[in-house]
Amino acid sequence: MVELDERKRSVLCAVVEEYTRSVEPVGSEHPLVRDRLRVSPATIRGAMAGLEDLGLLTHPHTSAGRVPTDRGYRAYVDMLLDGGRLSSPDRQTIRRNIDDVTVEPVGAAGQAARVLASVTQYPSVVTSPSLQDQVFRSLHLVPFGARKVLAVIATNSGTLQGRALDLPEDVEPDDLEQLSGEVTRRLRGTRVADLTLSRLEQEIGDASWRHRLLEEVKAWLRREGARSVGGSIHIEGARHLLREPEFRRPEMATQVLDLLEEATALADVLAAAPRRGVCISIGSENRCEDLQSCSVVMAAFECGDQTVGTVGIVGPTRMRYRHALTAVREVAERLSQVLRGS
Repeated sequence: MVELDERKRSVLCAVVEEYTRSVEPVGSEHPLVRDRLRVSPATIRGAMAGLEDLGLLTHPHTSAGRVPTDRGYRAYVDMLLDGGRLSSPDRQTIRRNIDDVTVEPVGAAGQAARVLASVTQYPSVVTSPSLQDQVFRSLHLVPFGARKVLAVIATNSGTLQGRALDLPEDVEPDDLEQLSGEVTRRLRGTRVADLTLSRLEQEIGDASWRHRLLEEVKAWLRREGARSVGGSIHIEGARHLLREPEFRRPEMATQVLDLLEEATALADVLAAAPRRGVCISIGSENRCEDLQSCSVVMAAFECGDQTVGTVGIVGPTRMRYRHALTAVREVAERLSQVLRGS
């Protein structure tokens, strides 16, 4: 991290924030910068020259104005990482939308991606846990037809599509409801990977139809788990990128939009998120060449004490970092709380 005195820090922050707003090089006599810093243009000019010598600002052309470099954005972001709060309206929007998932857990990760894209106005990416890493919430067994039952399993991250299972004999609806309640009550909070047949059998009593039915439930979970190895990735708001001046050139937009469609490549990028805190990768810091005109802000979320997914946004290096990092942090923290059931 570059060490800057207070004046250079103030000038760098002013340049980054004004350039982010206006997309125009910022000069020493810019009225908003001068009014904010309350020092003479000559003093601002000297600080800007010092920041340029350090590689944090640059001249885009013969203009007297400066723009931040990737290193300048990095220095600015490092000043922000430990502080700042999201505005109350945005925080309430995030909590209201994500908390709805606790009432009917239908795709927490997808819902988080939608609300994050809406709040930040940047493309959002959220990876969701594989089925085996999800936590069992409830089993519902609903009779239909002759000796058939519809099984529905809810986890902390969503609801598996119901599956029709065969019953070996006639079973009363009340018995199915009782079994659903017993399994739910005794196994709620267990990782799906730990729902072995022997664990299920310990909880269900001696009736043979119960054993046969739960054998089918376990086989169903095993098949679904095999399909969801590595989890899934949810992308929302790709169109927001087209509103940014940097991506109005078709070749620039196409390069990043194609990447947003590549789930595997994006999952690899998000895998770099640390277990704690927000990680920001800026421009040339991105290992993925197609992202070197972008910044990625990401944070992991947890279920219990296990990291199960990552929240992220993709935008230009001229990103509204203060808002972006607080929004990503809020969504990741709220998702962790929802998945813990708190």
